[in-house]
Amino acid sequence: MIGTIIGDIAGSPFERQTDGVKTRDFPWFGPTAHFTDDTVTTIAVAAALMEGKQSRCGYVEPLRRHLRYWCRKYPDAGFGRLFKQWFLADGAEPYGSYGNGAAMRVAPAAWAGQSLAEVQALAELTAVVSHDHPEAVKGAVAVASAIYLARTEAGKEDIRSYIQRYFYPLDKTVDDIRPHYTFTSSAADSVPQAIESFLDSVDFADAIRNAVSLGGDTDTQAAIAASIAEPFFGVPDDLWRKAQTYLPEDMKAIVTSFQSEFMKQGD
Repeated sequence: MIGTIIGDIAGSPFERQTDGVKTRDFPWFGPTAHFTDDTVTTIAVAAALMEGKQSRCGYVEPLRRHLRYWCRKYPDAGFGRLFKQWFLADGAEPYGSYGNGAAMRVAPAAWAGQSLAEVQALAELTAVVSHDHPEAVKGAVAVASAIYLARTEAGKEDIRSYIQRYFYPLDKTVDDIRPHYTFTSSAADSVPQAIESFLDSVDFADAIRNAVSLGGDTDTQAAIAASIAEPFFGVPDDLWRKAQTYLPEDMKAIVTSFQSEFMKQGD
Protein backbone atom coordinates (compact mmCIF):
# COMPACT_ATOMS: atom_id res chain seq x y z
CA MET A 1 0.00 0.00 0.00
CA ILE A 2 3.01 2.29 0.01
CA GLY A 3 2.40 2.77 -3.69
CA THR A 4 -0.92 4.41 -2.84
CA ILE A 5 0.81 6.84 -0.51
CA ILE A 6 3.59 7.74 -2.94
CA GLY A 7 1.12 8.30 -5.77
CA ASP A 8 -1.11 10.41 -3.55
CA ILE A 9 1.70 12.71 -2.47
CA ALA A 10 3.19 12.96 -5.96
CA GLY A 11 -0.17 13.87 -7.48
CA SER A 12 -1.33 16.20 -4.72
CA PRO A 13 0.03 19.54 -6.06
CA PHE A 14 -1.79 19.19 -9.37
CA GLU A 15 -5.36 18.30 -8.37
CA ARG A 16 -7.99 20.61 -9.85
CA GLN A 17 -5.53 22.67 -11.87
CA THR A 18 -7.62 24.65 -14.34
CA ASP A 19 -6.17 23.15 -17.50
CA GLY A 20 -4.79 20.00 -15.94
CA VAL A 21 -1.16 18.96 -16.03
CA LYS A 22 -1.34 17.27 -19.45
CA THR A 23 2.33 16.38 -19.39
CA ARG A 24 4.40 13.56 -17.93
CA ASP A 25 7.19 16.04 -17.22
CA PHE A 26 6.24 17.56 -13.87
CA PRO A 27 8.16 18.12 -10.62
CA TRP A 28 7.94 15.48 -7.90
CA PHE A 29 7.61 16.22 -4.19
CA GLY A 30 7.64 19.99 -4.46
CA PRO A 31 6.89 22.44 -1.64
CA THR A 32 3.13 22.06 -2.06
CA ALA A 33 3.14 18.24 -2.03
CA HIS A 34 1.29 16.64 0.88
CA PHE A 35 -0.65 13.55 1.83
CA THR A 36 -4.38 13.77 1.24
CA ASP A 37 -7.57 11.90 2.05
CA ASP A 38 -6.31 9.01 -0.12
CA THR A 39 -3.52 8.31 2.35
CA VAL A 40 -5.60 8.93 5.47
CA THR A 41 -8.33 6.49 4.45
CA THR A 42 -5.82 3.89 3.25
CA ILE A 43 -4.12 4.01 6.65
CA ALA A 44 -7.54 3.62 8.28
CA VAL A 45 -8.39 0.57 6.18
CA ALA A 46 -5.01 -1.00 6.96
CA ALA A 47 -5.52 -0.47 10.68
CA ALA A 48 -9.04 -1.91 10.51
CA LEU A 49 -7.97 -5.02 8.62
CA MET A 50 -5.21 -5.70 11.14
CA GLU A 51 -7.67 -5.36 14.02
CA GLY A 52 -10.26 -7.53 12.30
CA LYS A 53 -7.77 -10.30 11.67
CA GLN A 54 -6.44 -10.24 15.20
CA SER A 55 -9.83 -10.08 16.92
CA ARG A 56 -11.59 -12.52 14.58
CA CYS A 57 -14.77 -10.52 15.19
CA GLY A 58 -15.24 -9.29 11.65
CA TYR A 59 -14.18 -6.21 9.73
CA VAL A 60 -17.24 -3.97 9.43
CA GLU A 61 -17.12 -2.34 12.85
CA PRO A 62 -13.32 -1.84 12.77
CA LEU A 63 -13.64 -0.27 9.32
CA ARG A 64 -16.28 2.19 10.47
CA ARG A 65 -14.38 3.03 13.63
CA HIS A 66 -10.94 3.44 12.08
CA LEU A 67 -12.21 5.47 9.15
CA ARG A 68 -13.91 7.85 11.58
CA TYR A 69 -10.92 7.95 13.92
CA TRP A 70 -8.28 8.68 11.28
CA CYS A 71 -10.41 11.06 9.25
CA ARG A 72 -11.35 13.04 12.34
CA LYS A 73 -7.68 13.14 13.30
CA TYR A 74 -6.79 14.68 9.90
CA PRO A 75 -10.03 16.44 8.91
CA ASP A 76 -8.37 18.91 6.54
CA ALA A 77 -6.80 16.32 4.25
CA GLY A 78 -9.16 17.12 1.38
CA PHE A 79 -12.27 15.08 2.04
CA GLY A 80 -15.42 15.49 -0.01
CA ARG A 81 -18.36 17.18 1.68
CA LEU A 82 -20.61 14.13 1.93
CA PHE A 83 -17.87 11.82 3.16
CA LYS A 84 -16.89 14.39 5.76
CA GLN A 85 -20.49 14.47 6.97
CA TRP A 86 -20.36 10.67 7.18
CA PHE A 87 -17.20 10.44 9.30
CA LEU A 88 -18.22 13.28 11.62
CA ALA A 89 -21.54 11.58 12.46
CA ASP A 90 -21.17 8.64 14.83
CA GLY A 91 -24.06 6.60 13.48
CA ALA A 92 -24.14 7.62 9.83
CA GLU A 93 -25.11 4.92 7.34
CA PRO A 94 -23.66 4.47 3.83
CA TYR A 95 -24.81 7.33 1.67
CA GLY A 96 -24.91 5.98 -1.87
CA SER A 97 -21.70 7.58 -3.11
CA TYR A 98 -20.57 6.57 -6.60
CA GLY A 99 -17.23 8.34 -6.13
CA ASN A 100 -13.71 6.94 -6.25
CA GLY A 101 -13.22 7.18 -2.49
CA ALA A 102 -13.58 3.42 -2.04
CA ALA A 103 -11.13 2.59 -4.85
CA MET A 104 -8.46 4.93 -3.53
CA ARG A 105 -8.34 3.26 -0.11
CA VAL A 106 -8.69 -0.41 -1.12
CA ALA A 107 -5.05 -1.45 -1.51
CA PRO A 108 -4.68 -2.99 1.97
CA ALA A 109 -7.52 -5.41 1.15
CA ALA A 110 -5.56 -6.65 -1.86
CA TRP A 111 -2.61 -7.52 0.38
CA ALA A 112 -4.61 -8.93 3.28
CA GLY A 113 -6.54 -11.45 1.20
CA GLN A 114 -4.95 -14.78 0.30
CA SER A 115 -7.08 -15.55 -2.75
CA LEU A 116 -8.75 -13.49 -5.43
CA ALA A 117 -12.16 -14.31 -3.96
CA GLU A 118 -11.07 -13.24 -0.48
CA VAL A 119 -9.53 -10.04 -1.82
CA GLN A 120 -12.72 -9.17 -3.66
CA ALA A 121 -14.87 -9.84 -0.59
CA LEU A 122 -12.62 -7.67 1.57
CA ALA A 123 -12.61 -4.95 -1.06
CA GLU A 124 -16.40 -4.86 -1.06
CA LEU A 125 -16.47 -4.65 2.73
CA THR A 126 -14.04 -1.73 2.75
CA ALA A 127 -16.28 0.08 0.26
CA VAL A 128 -19.82 -0.44 1.50
CA VAL A 129 -19.34 0.99 4.99
CA SER A 130 -19.63 4.39 3.28
CA HIS A 131 -19.62 4.01 -0.52
CA ASP A 132 -22.39 1.52 -1.25
CA HIS A 133 -23.32 2.59 -4.78
CA PRO A 134 -22.64 -0.26 -7.25
CA GLU A 135 -20.19 1.86 -9.24
CA ALA A 136 -18.13 2.69 -6.14
CA VAL A 137 -18.04 -0.97 -5.10
CA LYS A 138 -17.15 -2.00 -8.65
CA GLY A 139 -14.24 0.44 -8.69
CA ALA A 140 -12.87 -0.82 -5.39
CA VAL A 141 -13.16 -4.48 -6.37
CA ALA A 142 -11.60 -3.80 -9.78
CA VAL A 143 -8.56 -2.07 -8.26
CA ALA A 144 -8.13 -4.73 -5.58
CA SER A 145 -8.36 -7.45 -8.21
CA ALA A 146 -5.67 -5.79 -10.33
CA ILE A 147 -3.38 -5.43 -7.31
CA TYR A 148 -3.87 -9.07 -6.33
CA LEU A 149 -3.22 -10.28 -9.86
CA ALA A 150 -0.07 -8.15 -9.98
CA ARG A 151 1.20 -9.48 -6.65
CA THR A 152 0.61 -13.05 -7.82
CA GLU A 153 2.72 -12.42 -10.93
CA ALA A 154 0.05 -12.10 -13.57
CA GLY A 155 1.20 -10.35 -16.72
CA LYS A 156 -0.20 -7.07 -17.93
CA GLU A 157 -2.25 -8.67 -20.68
CA ASP A 158 -3.78 -11.08 -18.17
CA ILE A 159 -4.64 -8.17 -15.88
CA ARG A 160 -6.09 -6.19 -18.77
CA SER A 161 -8.15 -9.14 -19.95
CA TYR A 162 -9.54 -9.78 -16.47
CA ILE A 163 -10.53 -6.15 -15.93
CA GLN A 164 -12.08 -5.98 -19.40
CA ARG A 165 -14.07 -9.15 -18.83
CA TYR A 166 -15.50 -8.25 -15.45
CA PHE A 167 -15.26 -4.47 -14.96
CA TYR A 168 -14.29 -1.92 -17.64
CA PRO A 169 -13.66 -1.95 -21.41
CA LEU A 170 -10.21 -0.28 -21.19
CA ASP A 171 -10.48 0.64 -24.85
CA LYS A 172 -8.39 3.84 -24.79
CA THR A 173 -4.71 4.42 -24.14
CA VAL A 174 -3.41 7.16 -21.86
CA ASP A 175 -2.53 9.20 -24.93
CA ASP A 176 -6.11 8.81 -26.17
CA ILE A 177 -7.59 9.85 -22.82
CA ARG A 178 -5.33 12.80 -21.98
CA PRO A 179 -6.40 15.56 -24.41
CA HIS A 180 -10.04 15.80 -23.38
CA TYR A 181 -9.95 14.47 -19.83
CA THR A 182 -11.24 16.76 -17.07
CA PHE A 183 -11.70 16.56 -13.33
CA THR A 184 -14.14 14.00 -11.99
CA SER A 185 -14.29 11.97 -8.79
CA SER A 186 -16.82 9.53 -10.25
CA ALA A 187 -15.49 5.99 -9.95
CA ALA A 188 -16.79 5.04 -13.39
CA ASP A 189 -14.90 7.92 -15.01
CA SER A 190 -11.64 7.84 -13.04
CA VAL A 191 -10.89 4.27 -11.95
CA PRO A 192 -10.50 2.75 -15.44
CA GLN A 193 -8.30 5.69 -16.44
CA ALA A 194 -6.09 5.04 -13.42
CA ILE A 195 -5.87 1.33 -14.24
CA GLU A 196 -4.92 2.20 -17.82
CA SER A 197 -2.20 4.48 -16.45
CA PHE A 198 -0.63 1.42 -14.87
CA LEU A 199 -1.15 -0.79 -17.91
CA ASP A 200 0.54 1.76 -20.20
CA SER A 201 3.55 2.18 -17.90
CA VAL A 202 7.07 0.79 -18.09
CA ASP A 203 7.99 1.14 -14.40
CA PHE A 204 6.60 2.32 -11.07
CA ALA A 205 7.31 6.02 -11.56
CA ASP A 206 5.98 5.86 -15.11
CA ALA A 207 2.58 4.72 -13.84
CA ILE A 208 2.40 7.80 -11.63
CA ARG A 209 3.52 10.07 -14.46
CA ASN A 210 0.81 8.64 -16.70
CA ALA A 211 -1.89 9.16 -14.08
CA VAL A 212 -0.90 12.71 -13.19
CA SER A 213 -0.53 13.67 -16.85
CA LEU A 214 -4.23 13.07 -17.43
CA GLY A 215 -5.11 16.01 -15.19
CA GLY A 216 -8.27 15.87 -13.10
CA ASP A 217 -8.25 14.06 -9.77
CA THR A 218 -4.50 13.65 -9.97
CA ASP A 219 -3.75 12.50 -6.43
CA THR A 220 -6.39 9.78 -6.48
CA GLN A 221 -5.61 8.57 -9.99
CA ALA A 222 -1.91 8.44 -9.18
CA ALA A 223 -2.64 6.66 -5.89
CA ILE A 224 -4.67 3.99 -7.68
CA ALA A 225 -2.22 3.53 -10.55
CA ALA A 226 0.71 3.28 -8.14
CA SER A 227 -1.12 0.82 -5.91
CA ILE A 228 -1.16 -1.64 -8.82
CA ALA A 229 2.35 -0.74 -9.98
CA GLU A 230 3.76 -1.47 -6.52
CA PRO A 231 3.52 -5.28 -6.65
CA PHE A 232 4.11 -5.43 -10.40
CA PHE A 233 7.31 -3.36 -10.59
CA GLY A 234 8.36 -2.88 -6.99
CA VAL A 235 8.85 0.52 -5.36
CA PRO A 236 12.15 2.40 -5.67
CA ASP A 237 13.63 2.90 -2.22
CA ASP A 238 14.36 6.58 -2.81
CA LEU A 239 10.73 7.37 -3.63
CA TRP A 240 9.47 5.68 -0.48
CA ARG A 241 12.10 7.36 1.68
CA LYS A 242 11.07 10.75 0.31
CA ALA A 243 7.36 10.06 0.70
CA GLN A 244 7.86 9.11 4.34
CA THR A 245 9.15 12.60 5.09
CA TYR A 246 5.59 13.85 4.48
CA LEU A 247 3.99 11.38 6.89
CA PRO A 248 3.40 11.77 10.63
CA GLU A 249 4.76 9.10 12.93
CA ASP A 250 1.38 7.52 13.65
CA MET A 251 0.83 6.78 9.95
CA LYS A 252 4.32 5.37 9.51
CA ALA A 253 3.69 3.06 12.45
CA ILE A 254 0.56 1.64 10.78
CA VAL A 255 2.46 1.08 7.54
CA THR A 256 5.24 -0.76 9.36
CA SER A 257 2.79 -2.94 11.28
CA PHE A 258 0.75 -3.73 8.18
CA GLN A 259 3.83 -4.67 6.16
CA SER A 260 4.95 -6.98 8.94
CA GLU A 261 1.51 -8.58 9.16
CA PHE A 262 0.59 -9.01 5.51
CA MET A 263 3.37 -8.08 3.08
CA LYS A 264 6.21 -10.46 3.93
CA GLN A 265 4.64 -13.63 2.63
CA GLY A 266 6.80 -14.27 -0.40
CA ASP A 267 4.54 -12.34 -2.75
